[in-house]
Formats: sequence, structure tokens, C-alpha cells
Amino acid sequence: MHYTEVEPESLPMRKWDLWSKWVLFLLVGYSLTGRSFSYLGIPPAKLFIGDLTLAAFIFLRPRQIFDPWIKALTKGGPLGPLAWTLLISISYGIFQVIRGVLLGFPPLTAMENLVFNIYPLYVFLGIWLGKRRPDLLLRFVQVFAVLFCIYSPAYLVFLNKVYVAMPGSGVPIFGQAGGGGFIILSLLCLDPKPARWWPAMAIAAFGFLAAQVRGEWLGMVVGTMIWGVLSKKMTRVAMIGAGIFALLAVGAILDVNLPSPGERGGAIASREIVARGLAAINPDLARDLTGSSNVNFYNGTITWRKTWWRAIWANSQNNYTNLLIGPGYGFALRNLVRALVAEADLRTPHDVFYYALGYSGWIGVLIFFSLQTGCAVLLWRVYRVTGQAWGLAVWAAGLTTAFFGNFMETPAGAIPFYLTMGLFVGPALAALGSPARQRLSLATPSAVAYPQQGGYAPEGAYPSEAI
Repeated sequence: MHYTEVEPESLPMRKWDLWSKWVLFLLVGYSLTGRSFSYLGIPPAKLFIGDLTLAAFIFLRPRQIFDPWIKALTKGGPLGPLAWTLLISISYGIFQVIRGVLLGFPPLTAMENLVFNIYPLYVFLGIWLGKRRPDLLLRFVQVFAVLFCIYSPAYLVFLNKVYVAMPGSGVPIFGQAGGGGFIILSLLCLDPKPARWWPAMAIAAFGFLAAQVRGEWLGMVVGTMIWGVLSKKMTRVAMIGAGIFALLAVGAILDVNLPSPGERGGAIASREIVARGLAAINPDLARDLTGSSNVNFYNGTITWRKTWWRAIWANSQNNYTNLLIGPGYGFALRNLVRALVAEADLRTPHDVFYYALGYSGWIGVLIFFSLQTGCAVLLWRVYRVTGQAWGLAVWAAGLTTAFFGNFMETPAGAIPFYLTMGLFVGPALAALGSPARQRLSLATPSAVAYPQQGGYAPEGAYPSEAI
């Protein structure tokens, strides 16, 4: 096989290498402990790690955001649709902040709502680093997988009982580890030798079920199916399904029954896990299966959300202003339901559609889904060039999860979502920008050369119309 040298970037290595280490730390922290990690920062000033990182990137490396953004706005290209919808989204978010403040809502709360529009800027940080470290995405997945195998069992056994609050919040320092399904899908897609990771994937599968997050379950089903269809690997999809079923069967045979973390309720047992899933569709069937009063709790976590969603829908129909542009950022959305008035920290209805509708009306809903369409178009173009469907699969999984949880409007979900998307897209854009327009296989990133080190990439031309 022949290789073509890739021109090294002029940026000094040490500058972006520090950023790559920081981003790896950021991604692992959010992925392992979620909301807990989000509270690192300066609590009295309401400045936390995700906001501080983005602000530092904008002020220290402005050209890495504005150069590709402006180029995409003026000249089009693969980033064109995303660049325009992102500009519209941020502009609309700023309008909603100004409107909310003028209406008398708390400015700080209005600014907290604005992150919904701002966090997609993390795509540019991911693209910048992805161009220079094509291996960084796989590196993150591997490090996350190893640490998940240690932290997730430890959390389920004893860390969930240790209550030490993060400074400036009532959030426990040890948060529940999610992402077991993400680990399995990512290792199968990105690692050149996924079979060597089967112990980690087995533990990830257990953690995926034990976390008992139904939105994540559904999201990973959707994402895995999309990967299987686009990659023509439905046999592997069937094997994943069979493995999950076997894990549940073994748990039932061995009568495994562990106490669930307090915030999840119920128990970690095969029947309870199946009952939790069924409770969202047919509570009576779930009750017949387990014969446990826990089904009422499982269904109750859905009931309060539906009540809030109905209230948001009714509020949007009150007048044409609410219908089109909503009540504005800073509005106390929880006040629409009497039972939630006392929940001062509750700002999201755990559904991205109702979040956008509740705060910013149907125009906000349209802008958000236009932004997601721009993301999908970009990922589709990368798929057409590389044949790698990981980006589309994870995007679909994340968007699906966002309809059942606070995924897109919180740092623990949104920042890794947009950042890994950029890390995935960056190497393809870098290869297209090289003199020889080398073809880059994201399916085997370990074989990808590092342009900044004067490395090599497999020879082969991209089809110029594909991206």
C-alpha cells in the first residue's frame, strides 16, 4: 500500500496538545459522572467548567471558531448548513435573553437558558482538534471504557451511598455513570480490533442496563439500528441484542437482585429492569411481570413529565405571542404546574421539544430542529466519503434520548454530544483540505497518521462531490 505525506500544520504542537489533553479530561469527566462534573468551577459566580472552557476557547483561539464559521457562511461547503442554522440559533437565543430581561425575568436564569443555543459552538473546538489529532476520538472512547469498568461497578456497590456535595450545589460528588451503550457502539465502530474489548463491552452492557435510563435505552436502540443498516452489519446488531438478552437471562437464573441507587429507585434485577421498560408502555403488564409496587414508581417518573408537557402545550396556546416566540428566557417554566413550583432548580421538562416550545415557541422549535438537520447533513456527507456511520448513529441516539431527558439543554449531555461530533468530522475535513485530498478512514483511526507530526495517511482521493 502506498502512503502520501500530509503537510504538517504551522501551529506549534504544544499549544493544541494542551487543548487535546484538556478536552480528553472534559469528555471523560462528563461521561463518567455527568451532572456532578458539571459543577466544577466557580460556584459563587455561577461559572462552571463547561462555560469556562468554551469562553477560553473563544477568547484564546478565536480564529479556530470564526475563520471556518465565516468561510462556511460566505462560501458554503460541508459546514454551510450547520453554520447558518447555528448563527440563526444563537441570534434567536440572544433575542430571547434580551426579551426575558425586559419582561422582568431574572437575568442569570435567562443566561442559563441561553446555553441551549451556545453549546453547539463546541463543534468547532472538536473540528479543530480532530484535524490535528485524528486519534483523539478513539482515545477518548478507550479511556472512557477502561474507567467506566472501574467506576460504574464501584458506584453501584458503594459510591452511591457516599454523600459529599459538590461545592455550591446539593449535587453529590459521585454521579451515576451512563454511556454503557455508547461505549459498545463506539468500540465496534471505531476500534480496529473491537474483539479485544469484549470484557469492557460486557461490563458496559451491565452498566447500560443497571443505570435504568429508559431514554438512553431507546436512543441506543435507534442509533445501533442506524449503524447496522448503513454499515450493513445487522448481524452484529443482532449479536448485541442477543448479548443483552443473555445478560438479562443470566441475571434471572442467578436471581441477581441488588439495591438500586436512591435516585433511580426500584432494584437492579432482570425482572425489575424489564418492568421499568414496560411501565412506560403498559404499567399493568409490568405489574403482572414483577408483582412489585415499584411499578408505580417507574410509571410515576413518566406521569409528572406528561403533566408538565400538557401544561407547556396549553401555555403555548394561550396567545399568539406564546405560540410563536414563547414567554422568553428566564421564565419559570415550572410554575405552570403547581406541584413543581417549589423545585427552584428545575428548568427543563426533560424533553427537548417541550423545552424549546415552552421557552421560545414554535419558532424556537423550528430553529432547533433546523440546527439538528444541519448536523445530520454534515454527518451524512462524512458517511458518504468514509463509509463510517458512527456519527449518524450517535447523533440519532442523542436526539432520541433528548425527547425523554435533559440531554440537549444541559452541559453533561450537550457538550460531549457536540464536541465528539466535531472530533469525528474534523479528520475528514482535514483530509479534504490537504493537497492530495487523501481519503481518511475513520473506521481505523489507529492507522491514521497525525498531520501535526509529519505523519502519513492512506493514499486515495475523496470524491469531490461527496462532501
